[in-house]
Amino acid sequence: MTKESTFRFLRFGLGFFALLGTLVAVNVLAGKAGVTGETPWSSSPPSTRDAHEGRTVMERNGCFSCHSVDGFGGSIGPVLNGVGRRKTRDELFGWIQSPWSVKPGTRMPQYHLSAESISNIISYLETKDSMQVNE
Repeated sequence: MTKESTFRFLRFGLGFFALLGTLVAVNVLAGKAGVTGETPWSSSPPSTRDAHEGRTVMERNGCFSCHSVDGFGGSIGPVLNGVGRRKTRDELFGWIQSPWSVKPGTRMPQYHLSAESISNIISYLETKDSMQVNE
């Protein structure tokens, strides 16, 4: 390994860990702590208000920068239409709560959302079982 390639390797590694540390610090400083690990499922179906809150949480946390729903949003992460049919509520909850625990090395950051916020996101995603593009 040449001196120049060693330097590039170290610079990339340091940059990666600086970015990772920044993401963690921003989430902690934003006061998004308090995840309990409990899934707040009830026997009743999610309300329209829960789904609306879920979309708001996703917008506020920049989820649409990477994911798309109904043809709008980013393309880094998977399209979220139909995810409610492919995964159970518990699987989705675990993924959103701690993506690195489910898939080590994933590019999705951990947001430290409350159980209620995660439940609302899942309620929103369950309303998006198929593509609904308005023309």
